Amino acid sequence: MQIERALNSIVLNIAEGSADKSDVEFARFLGISIRSVYETVVGFDLALLYGIVTADQNEIIELNAHGLVK
Repeated sequence: MQIERALNSIVLNIAEGSADKSDVEFARFLGISIRSVYETVVGFDLALLYGIVTADQNEIIELNAHGLVK
């Protein structure tokens, strides 16, 4: 499932970036992780559209994603 891949990408890119000693490289991997957060949110937006999740569940995902990106 695409949402699972995006969720894994968030964590894995942070881990990969933190293993590097370069702030520039860490920032690059952090940027990739942030894009994966947005991809996850869009996946849940589609899940809402298809009736897989409720509006309340989707709102919680969006609020948590916003906090994570901050």
